[in-house]
Amino acid sequence: MTKPSQISAGSTLGMIAGGQIGGFFSEAALRMGYKVAVWDPDINAPAKRFASEPFTGEFDDKRVFNAFKEIVSGVSVEWENVPNSLIKELEKTVIVKPGSKSLTLAQDRIKEKSFLASNGFPLTEYVAIQRIDEINGVPFDFPWIIKTATLGYDGHGQWYIKNMTDITGNSALQDSKVPMVVEKVVDYQIEVSVVVAMDDDGEVIAYPPTENLHKGGILKMSISPARIPDEIQSRVIELGCSIIRSIGDPGVFCIEMFLEKNGNLLINEIAPRPHNSGHHTIDAFSVSQYENQVRVLTGLPLREPIMLCESVLLNVLGHEYDALMNNSAINQILSSLNAKIYSYGKTSIRPGRKMGHIVFCGTSLDELIRQAESCQDIMDGNLSSG
Repeated sequence: MTKPSQISAGSTLGMIAGGQIGGFFSEAALRMGYKVAVWDPDINAPAKRFASEPFTGEFDDKRVFNAFKEIVSGVSVEWENVPNSLIKELEKTVIVKPGSKSLTLAQDRIKEKSFLASNGFPLTEYVAIQRIDEINGVPFDFPWIIKTATLGYDGHGQWYIKNMTDITGNSALQDSKVPMVVEKVVDYQIEVSVVVAMDDDGEVIAYPPTENLHKGGILKMSISPARIPDEIQSRVIELGCSIIRSIGDPGVFCIEMFLEKNGNLLINEIAPRPHNSGHHTIDAFSVSQYENQVRVLTGLPLREPIMLCESVLLNVLGHEYDALMNNSAINQILSSLNAKIYSYGKTSIRPGRKMGHIVFCGTSLDELIRQAESCQDIMDGNLSSG
């Protein structure tokens, strides 16, 4: 395959889907001298605030497709569940990174786990089932996590199962007609993620692993660097880079892993895009994951990121955003804490929806965690009083 040519500054880069990740990509691209076309079915998609050319229409709209592909020199994606058929069509005439190869794996947990297992990467015990009535064939003990093979994210399409009653008494599971993955619950010490970028020559760079804490299956806090020994940090990075080399698709990726109490690492999943747990790289590193997404797409050189400070990121979920936007809360947070607030510009609030985040940077993780917890207390207090 011929190496794609470099995309010159001043060209228009395309972003498929326009949430916060597409928005941060767009900001990085604009700063580096590019224009950005954002295609999203929602006319108010947050990334369109930064778009030189906004495109509104469903992803199977041929009129929008033809207009979009005519002006873009390269395309990247905000999340893995954009239609792979669209990416394959764009690949015929436009540089797309990451491409359909990555999306094919990421869009189907069964394919992803099969790929990882066949390449010798460590996984928790799992079994793929085509229908819920195959559940009696699961060979390992409870508890389990059952996940739909496709279209699951932020806790959607996932169920924690303690016993068979949790299955027979769950109407959503009983009515489900889609393939699923049943995983044995891992007794892990912490969950970590590592952001890896790979260019067209197969060169990779990686950020230090981040430690992630969840609430209701949704990422709530990310701690950088992860509070793990240097030896384990090196193993996380080595494993993450090996996985992306095996996929062989240029782009920016995030690999989520479990660190077991015995020190073993297990792969949870791969995202073929920048990740929520990497938002802190905007403030805490010399080059953010989004700038590296632009660099990979345009053929610019990658550089190893330099950590400028330790950081803690706190996600603002659902109606916490209402509390945060209260003048009293903002004044209290900004006057008493070393906080930087990011609002994503979403026009509707749903429970658990990522509405923004707050970054705390400094030299002591213990102090930054304390500040993040104090910030959460302020939001919780305003939420209950409201």
